[in-house]
Amino acid sequence: MSRPRAPWWLYLLAASFLGFFVLFDYCLLWGPERLGVYFDYGENGARVASVEPGFAAERAGWQVGDVISAVDAKPLRSELDWNIIGANLRVGFPHRVELERAGTRLELQMTLARRSWRRLPSDHRQLVLWLIVTQLLTLSVALLIAFSRPRDRVALLGSYLLAALPVAIAYIEPPYGLASTWRQLPAPLQALLWIPMAAAVPFDALLLTFFCVFPRPLFRARWPWLLVWLPLGVPAVALLGVACLMVYRPERATGLLSQTLWRALFLLGVAYALAAVLALVVNYRRLEDLNERRRLRVLVAGSLVGWLAPATVILIDATSPRWGTMLITSPVRLAALVLSWAFPLSFAYAILRHRVFDIGVIIRQGLQYALARRLLVLLVTVLAALLFLDLLLHGEQPLVEILLARGWLYAVLGGLAVIAHAQRQRWLAALDRRFFRERYDAQRLLREVVEEIRQAGDLRAVAPRVVARVEAALHPEFAALLVREPHENSYRTLAAAPAGQAPPALPADSKLVALVRLLGKPLEVPQTETGWLREQLPHQETDFLRQARIELVVPVATAPDHTEALLVVGPKRSEEPYTREDQDMLVAIASSLALLLQKPAAAPPARVSEAFAECPQCGTCYDTGSERCAQERAPLNLVRLPRLLADRYRLERRLGRGGMGTVYAAVDTALERSVAVKLIREDLLGSEEAAERFRREARAAAGFTHPNVVTVHDFGVAAGQRAFLVMELLQGRSLREELREETRLAPARLVEILRGVCAAVEAAHRRSLLHRDLKPENIFLARGETGEVAKVLDFGVAKFLPTAQPTETFSPRSDATVDTGTALVGTYLYMAPEQLRGEAPQPSWDLWALAVLTYEILTGARPFGTAPGDWQSAVLAGRFTPLSAHLPEAAPGWQRFFERAFALEPQQRPASARSLLSDLERTFA
Repeated sequence: MSRPRAPWWLYLLAASFLGFFVLFDYCLLWGPERLGVYFDYGENGARVASVEPGFAAERAGWQVGDVISAVDAKPLRSELDWNIIGANLRVGFPHRVELERAGTRLELQMTLARRSWRRLPSDHRQLVLWLIVTQLLTLSVALLIAFSRPRDRVALLGSYLLAALPVAIAYIEPPYGLASTWRQLPAPLQALLWIPMAAAVPFDALLLTFFCVFPRPLFRARWPWLLVWLPLGVPAVALLGVACLMVYRPERATGLLSQTLWRALFLLGVAYALAAVLALVVNYRRLEDLNERRRLRVLVAGSLVGWLAPATVILIDATSPRWGTMLITSPVRLAALVLSWAFPLSFAYAILRHRVFDIGVIIRQGLQYALARRLLVLLVTVLAALLFLDLLLHGEQPLVEILLARGWLYAVLGGLAVIAHAQRQRWLAALDRRFFRERYDAQRLLREVVEEIRQAGDLRAVAPRVVARVEAALHPEFAALLVREPHENSYRTLAAAPAGQAPPALPADSKLVALVRLLGKPLEVPQTETGWLREQLPHQETDFLRQARIELVVPVATAPDHTEALLVVGPKRSEEPYTREDQDMLVAIASSLALLLQKPAAAPPARVSEAFAECPQCGTCYDTGSERCAQERAPLNLVRLPRLLADRYRLERRLGRGGMGTVYAAVDTALERSVAVKLIREDLLGSEEAAERFRREARAAAGFTHPNVVTVHDFGVAAGQRAFLVMELLQGRSLREELREETRLAPARLVEILRGVCAAVEAAHRRSLLHRDLKPENIFLARGETGEVAKVLDFGVAKFLPTAQPTETFSPRSDATVDTGTALVGTYLYMAPEQLRGEAPQPSWDLWALAVLTYEILTGARPFGTAPGDWQSAVLAGRFTPLSAHLPEAAPGWQRFFERAFALEPQQRPASARSLLSDLERTFA
């Protein structure tokens, strides 16, 4: 699929902006010389505050204290008037200056020469050079975006915004001679230049519009756009009219816009900027796609760096002469100005990249490149170039003086480059260990896999461990090793992680496989409609790859007449792309696996026992053959399940039982780490259809990661019917155990616990995941290095369970978890009225349970009692026990909080977990 051709009008726009860039920079470099004068503006005119020696104003006889009233019969009352007058100055033309000196009115003539680069002060030369390069870079990036995405409206709006930014400078401070040079151009060129001038007038509205539509539209209706563009209507027409008069009727242009009106326009621009920030925040908070959030983060970070770095230097120059002088006479100022280029570059990266790196990844890769061999060697050359540029910008100073003033800085930077070049490997490892621990651990883990493969004797024996390590290191949706014998027509899965998440069979005659065989290197399959590989494959294959979620294919062995093998991985759960480091490590693993294919297969391992023994008192697990517990000396019970689940997870000790199943402490033999395994009740998963549904929906829960949700590492079905989840093993105790000991908790601790729980529920609801069984048993207070962290257990498990037979008996116990034929899933005492009525699942169920949880933590009792008849009627009537019955000292606001939280209609309750938490924090503030 070829890139869409740009429309003709896009070429016209590009030509107009390029023409304005040439005109602007021509006047900046070769226009009329600087006057060398500074004004104080008043009602009677512009008073000369200072006159620089050697410039045009001094040659014309201007003196400090003169009040300039007009230039070429154009009145001078404000800085705006002087901008219009300056834009109409001409080289070699005698300009008539009317002034008042010591009460006497005088008239002087002033003739300007052409601007000389060598006569500019060094700091002014830096700014001029920076301005030209920045304009060129911004315009180039704008054209790159526009011609790369000529049919994308958001991309065109972003490029239009970037292209209009340099033109907007002409309204703030046009260079000398801009209008007079404009008038001398042929009429068609003059008309062409009005396109960018008109485009820059509504710059503020363009900025707000962009943040309202990037990366997704903030609103669909049309009327809000009136609020965006209407306030700028009259000012835009006024500014464009003044610009026309400045070029064609300059004698009528001055005095039209007063300083007060200009300040009002400035405040309007500030209001638009604040509205753009507000739109950005609102848009960011409503985005659910992680990649789209990264786009906004990259754009905001680049914009902040791009604007704040040069603004800081200019502010220091203006407010602190001592520091300003140091910055002006050193490369630090130039480096700060160069950072401004982050603004247009971040726009291009955020708009054009189909998948965006996170800020941390960008920083890490930037540090890696900065410490790479070639860049460090190049740094010495760059320093030499900076020294040459320094000499060029300070040509009026002797070489010895420059070296004495700033030579030490170049020497220090050069020395640091040499040291960094020598220590780059140690520094990279230290940086990864300190700031990018997960990445460091992932690379270390993958390197260990390579060593283990080299020591292994059989591909089939080591395959489960390899894919498990790849999944743990890179966190893809799945990792799988596919093999094909010469007589087979497709690749089948030899091992996959997580368990039960293997991709479908890959046809051996597909064009993708042919490309892998031909190129012999990893192929990255984009999950979008763009990319060179998508253009090479038939539509049937692209649809297959999209449904299979295969993102990276790494060849292991690709000789058609021998056993072939491929290592395939899905997209990362973080949605980050696979880096070059990731691919290099996977290639190393694939190369080691290829060596195993040349070895003879080892004998198959003995069959693992389909049962294990368990102590009924302490829960310790034993292999079959043991009769008594080594600790309790109690007779062991036989459990009809393999102790080693999925040939990987060895059960060690029963931790507890609940309404959904049994939790064991276990060991992940592939990664040699402790985990928790939850075996779902056998009666809740009794058919192949139910098992497949569990696999499908547990996959979604495993992909949901949050600091306040217990991490699900893996899932599967043991012995064909017992579903299990593999989770992180937490240290601490449940909220139920805490309440049994403390009865109730202080409001401050209640808010702290609920803050984490509500954050988890809010994040889950954004992903359309419901818990449906929130209660103290499912809130775990985990002990960590940073203190206590509330974690929600069993997220999504209740939602995933299929319906069973109706339960006729009812138990008022707090752990009375049910699953009836009417899909009544959860614990009765925490069910919302609409949940009891059998209505469709909705987020209000979890919010009701959160309110019951809050009441119970605060009072040590349940709001609707525990007697079956009384409890159910109280819930359906929205009638709870007043707070004063348990807490006589409770403030009235506490009662009002629960009255709203337990309202009978969901519309009257808090609309989200975040809203409920906000109400809670205000109540107990």
